[in-house]
Amino acid sequence: MRMKALCAAAAGLVWAGSAAAVSPDAYDIPYVGASYLVEFPDSQRESDDGQGFSVFAGMSLADYGYSRWAAELTFHDLGRERNIDGNKDYQRGLMLDLVYDFGTFGWGENAQSGPAFKPFVLGGIGAVQEDVRGEKGEYFGANLGAGLLFPLKWWGSAIRFESRVLTQLNDETVPEEDLLIDYRVGLGLQVPLTPFFTPSESAAEPAQECEVAVVDPSTGRTDCGTDSDRDGVADGRDECPLTPSGTPVDARGCPVDTGNDEDGDGVANDADSCPATYRGLSVDAKGCVVDQTAVLPGVNFDYDAASLTSEAKGILQSVSRTFKNQPGLSSEIVGHTDSKGTDGYNITLSEQRAQSVRQYLIGHGVDASRLSASGAGKTQPRFDNANDGGRAQNRRVEFKLDAQ
Repeated sequence: MRMKALCAAAAGLVWAGSAAAVSPDAYDIPYVGASYLVEFPDSQRESDDGQGFSVFAGMSLADYGYSRWAAELTFHDLGRERNIDGNKDYQRGLMLDLVYDFGTFGWGENAQSGPAFKPFVLGGIGAVQEDVRGEKGEYFGANLGAGLLFPLKWWGSAIRFESRVLTQLNDETVPEEDLLIDYRVGLGLQVPLTPFFTPSESAAEPAQECEVAVVDPSTGRTDCGTDSDRDGVADGRDECPLTPSGTPVDARGCPVDTGNDEDGDGVANDADSCPATYRGLSVDAKGCVVDQTAVLPGVNFDYDAASLTSEAKGILQSVSRTFKNQPGLSSEIVGHTDSKGTDGYNITLSEQRAQSVRQYLIGHGVDASRLSASGAGKTQPRFDNANDGGRAQNRRVEFKLDAQ
């Protein structure tokens, strides 16, 4: 009866949400699966290795502000042959686990773009039922585990490999032993519940139609947009908009250093009134930064964090020199997040990210009165939040620069 009650309660928790973290990227919905198990039991039982199966169901906790976490309910059933008489013992368990997804790794962002895998770890508690030599008992159990998910190209399914360590407080199965520890590995198949839930990317987005198409002569790529600064790079790909007319630029639309322009802003050294300007910012004919809203590539943040990466710190050191050489320049620093998590959580996180940038610049000699910080949370996405790449670019900081 205790096992049935726990099953009913845990099942209610698993189906209370609407998304899954440990799943192929385009199928962030509840999922189910089954695995074949091999068990290496505690040697105190004097039995052979066990074999059996497990079934599981899971959902994401992103709606509660924990984007990489999921809750899973797992039931396993296995048998093992006793060395003493050749008969079988049995074990059944029902565990409620928390799972942490480390994201997609490999040669593509998901199963559709190339081979990929997702590592994860898990841990949880539940009930274990032991049937040893005909004597049944139910005990408290806890397990820890880790695994890999290999997305397939069919309907969001994935191959799942995992290993677990199961401990149980059991002073009845083996005399004078209060704690039994079993190890098991599993290999199985996981599938999303697409008949009941809609994947975030279940259908390919239709090709954009635009009034003006800019075609890259090298790659043949077509972008919807215009070339506002007429540097040959479409606005959608131009990392240095409003480059002064006639300035040589690279494939990113940023000025090329010709040897007479140390800061690469398109203004020669002898005419540059604001030297050491960060490369990529729009400047006037004197080489000084003009009013603009800039997102600096590389000033990003790790998932669910506000600490600056080493790459971001290197970029911000150069930005601090821009402020020092242009005393009239000030900026509002606005933090942004992706769409995962609650509104309140994302506002707080985005404010923390903006403050991290502001404090770093202050620590490198920029007067605090010239910098303010605020957070917009997930309210102003610039890219598609339905995929990992878009979400990463939305985790950004914008500089609203004011050149007085």
